[in-house]
Amino acid sequence: MHGFNKKIVTFICILTVFLSVSPFLAHSADFDEYAQYNQAVIDLPPAGDFDGNSSWFTAVECFPRNTQAMIGNYEAEGRILAATGKTIYLQKTYGPTSSDSQHWLKVATVSNNMDPSFVRISPDGTKIALGLGYGQPLLVFPASLLDPDNPPLLIDADGNPVSGVTVYNVNYYDADWVDNQYLVINGGQWPGPPYGSGVGVLDTSDPNDQGKALITNIPGASAGIAVDADGNLVTGIGYAPGPPNRTGEIKLWISSEWSTSPDSPLDYEANNRLVAQNVLSAAYLGTDEEGNLHVGGGDAFGTGGAAENGYAALISKTVIDRVADPSNPGEPVDESNSAEYRELAPDPCQNDSATGILANWWGGNLAVMWNPSSIPPNCNGDPGSADEYWGPGVVPRLTLYYPANPPDYDGDAVPDSIDNAYITSNPGQQDTDGDGYGNACDADFNNDGNVNLVDNAIFGQAWHNYNPNCDLNSDSSINFIDNAMFGSRFGQSQPWY
Repeated sequence: MHGFNKKIVTFICILTVFLSVSPFLAHSADFDEYAQYNQAVIDLPPAGDFDGNSSWFTAVECFPRNTQAMIGNYEAEGRILAATGKTIYLQKTYGPTSSDSQHWLKVATVSNNMDPSFVRISPDGTKIALGLGYGQPLLVFPASLLDPDNPPLLIDADGNPVSGVTVYNVNYYDADWVDNQYLVINGGQWPGPPYGSGVGVLDTSDPNDQGKALITNIPGASAGIAVDADGNLVTGIGYAPGPPNRTGEIKLWISSEWSTSPDSPLDYEANNRLVAQNVLSAAYLGTDEEGNLHVGGGDAFGTGGAAENGYAALISKTVIDRVADPSNPGEPVDESNSAEYRELAPDPCQNDSATGILANWWGGNLAVMWNPSSIPPNCNGDPGSADEYWGPGVVPRLTLYYPANPPDYDGDAVPDSIDNAYITSNPGQQDTDGDGYGNACDADFNNDGNVNLVDNAIFGQAWHNYNPNCDLNSDSSINFIDNAMFGSRFGQSQPWY
């Protein structure tokens, strides 16, 4: 689908998704409805990538809704970006994805093995921040550098970046975009060596900026960090066993209490806006479009006991609003109250030591990342054991949780973010050639990326000798309906929708 027609369909798709998930219209209470739809699972690239490079982790993020960014011929909106080993990958199709290299597009590389701490995409989808890992720099670069046809080397072995990439040598553990210019970072003292924890703010429009201290005096190890749509900043303590045990403590600063250009840093201990106590390790923090706070991290150090493993947490927006009251900060979340606190537990063994969680606003889902090293019936990985730690070769899974009415452009009752032909109705999700694209939109029978005369010849043969790949409407016959569908695709190039 190209040119004017594609722009029309893209506009209609964006408008439809906006109408179905916008919080300014009649909107479902996502906090109460996640997991109403059957969950879906995506296998991410293995820690260490498909080329055999070493890495302990696979970092992921979703491109935001309404972004106009293009990665080659691929619309970035809603797709997963993953970093591991020496490779940055883009999700090739929106359908349920296996851990297979043909379902992931290599779009960039680096020279040294990553142990990626995070990958974060700016709100407009045009800039990417990538924490390469402990002892390595933070890279910021435009999404337009990513190229599935000719993946660029972002930074060489000597630390020299390609044109367009900015290298920042700052302490980091996690980060979040405040807007399309400023990045807040939790990790190490600001300024100073990486001892204890603190928050800084980085101006990514200035290649020489090395960050300003925003919050200091955070005890223990770094936690995640997030800024929500109201400008509330949340961060906390990733590891402080005490006594008292403060691992998983989360605090909030309302927009009027902090600035991207701080005159002097804030004191963590002086903040009385406590969102949560001892929730996981607060290693992953973020918000969905409704403003609910999601928390991941697990309990890799065993401070919370076995009950802290194998799930991610969801804290209701009502708690955030209560704590953010300008004149009278309310009480933190009550974990025993299901109206305020939920657990999303995709690991059937519930022994995963470090669950991650992210929101896909385009797809209207929460995605919980976990390590399936041990699965039923042999749940033989004890919480925090070597079996359930992340490491090279682990194939992480994303389990997607949906509210009752997730975005579904083509109305086939399959949510867009797991629909292998999200613009073309295909309720059965048939994909007989296994390339990730549904038969209903895939007339590329020889999988060379184009629909041309070679495919026409294959289709002609199937007219007399049934070929399931050519059965575009999946009615077990090749007929004039399939011929019309094929004709509508002739001359196009992938991706297929």
